[in-house]
Parts: sequence; C-alpha cells; structure tokens
Amino acid sequence: MPISVVLFYNDQHRYGFIKAEPCNVFFHASAVEGQPVKAGDAVRYEAAPPEGKNSPRALSVRLVDAEAMAEIERVFGTS
Repeated sequence: MPISVVLFYNDQHRYGFIKAEPCNVFFHASAVEGQPVKAGDAVRYEAAPPEGKNSPRALSVRLVDAEAMAEIERVFGTS
C-alpha cells in the first residue's frame, strides 16, 4: 500500500483527494478505516484503477502515525 498525503478533504460532502502520480486519487469517507483524516495528513491507501475519465478511487485509506511517518522520512528521505 502506498503512503502519501491528503491534498483536500471536504467534511460536508465527505470526500477528498490523495496526492499520487500520475494523477491524484479520489476517496470517500466510507473508505477511511480508523481515525478520520484531514488535509495534510499522511495516509496509506489502496486504489482501484481509473474507470473511463474518472481518477483512481481509493478502496481503503488509513491514517499513518506521525512518528512512523517521521521515521520513514528519516530513513528514506522526502520526495
């Protein structure tokens, strides 16, 4: 499961986007496992391939612990 950052999350409509290449990944609040997420949070996600002109859709999204993310950046650097 890739690790990335939530670019945008709309609490009212319960959807957001995760930073990814070659395009960002859409997610709905129903795909979030565990704690709620907000813009700027580091997350692990699993995504389904895009359908038609739509962006890929996350099947599961899980918040990454801030300490774990700091250790990952220390070991592997930032991208």
